[in-house]
Amino acid sequence: MSEESVRTVVLKTMGDDNRPLRDLITNYLIFTIASALETSSMVDVYDLISACYRSFLSLYSAADAQWLTPLLMNLSYSLIRWANFADEEQPNAKELKISDAASSSHLSKALHIVIGDKSTNQIENSKRRALYYLANLTFRAYFKLRSTRLIPTVMANISNAGAALSEYPMSEQVTYRYYVGRYHLYQLDLRRAESDLAFAFRNCPDLSHDDEDNNDGNMIAFKNGRLILIYLTACRLCLGRMPSVQLLQEYGLDTYFEPLKKAIKLGDLSLLDQKLMSPELMSWFVEKELFFLLKEKLQVLCWRSLIRKTCLVSRKPTDPPQMRVQLYALLTIVRALTQDDSYDIYDVECITASLLDQGYIKGYIHSRKKILVLGKTNPFPIVYSVGVIQEVAS
Repeated sequence: MSEESVRTVVLKTMGDDNRPLRDLITNYLIFTIASALETSSMVDVYDLISACYRSFLSLYSAADAQWLTPLLMNLSYSLIRWANFADEEQPNAKELKISDAASSSHLSKALHIVIGDKSTNQIENSKRRALYYLANLTFRAYFKLRSTRLIPTVMANISNAGAALSEYPMSEQVTYRYYVGRYHLYQLDLRRAESDLAFAFRNCPDLSHDDEDNNDGNMIAFKNGRLILIYLTACRLCLGRMPSVQLLQEYGLDTYFEPLKKAIKLGDLSLLDQKLMSPELMSWFVEKELFFLLKEKLQVLCWRSLIRKTCLVSRKPTDPPQMRVQLYALLTIVRALTQDDSYDIYDVECITASLLDQGYIKGYIHSRKKILVLGKTNPFPIVYSVGVIQEVAS
């Protein structure tokens, strides 16, 4: 059945009344037929669902259209789904369809309509029922595009709408906190990122090892839990919190994170660099957009561990009660570990001063004697207790 035939049949059936509804039905029928044909281009099908979505928003913008909210959620999901299909078909297109789907004529416009609904305070009976569902789809598009600059705007608009996240289904809460947690992680706001990601992981459905009849559900639960845990683990490593090997093994992540844990505990700068720069781990962390975060943050923790171990190993019974570290001794160890003679005493002194300034070590540097004099009490505070800033180790 041709597109023109569909338009003719719908016009004949419905007449000229209620044009927005007629346009919606027409566009939806054309989209449904095209999506079922194996010969259809994914790009063409996306353009059809896009036209259908715009027709729907014209209808949905009416004040009494809240009963159409489930359809809005369904169409929004289809819009993103077909945008992804279209981009997979033409990955080198000048403008990706996922960008169009999240634009002001699609999801962003739908969010604006939903946020502006003041018809009732009962979420279930209002357009705001779709608020976090749409926000999550929008965040999904932004992360797909690797463009998160508009996420704060969406978060602020939701906050101004006064819709409490706790009033929405747990699945939407988990998805929202996951995306917001990833955003905070990229902004180096590690405490907030940990809080959001921990909530998402804690409330993600557990794996049902005893339920052999629910393999599909178990696979989805495993995939979602693993995805959240990847970013939660990266965040907590940067905060000095080491996940258990059992948890990492359960989700198949020990290959990636256990070598980093070992390097941090040993203070082995060479091992850390070797593992992060290995082809397998480097490509994986780059794909997850975690490589530069981990390289910067974990190097700082490695230096802290190295200085602490140097202090403990070099300490003699005749040394004064207040512990000290010879910076030249530390330089010798660093050169031996890294096999890099380009390090000099000024590098070591600057890095140590940076750790002191950030609070990872308590004490002071006697610059003339090139000695680190440690504080009398708790010279190496627990890493998690230290206020995190944008550290620079070298």
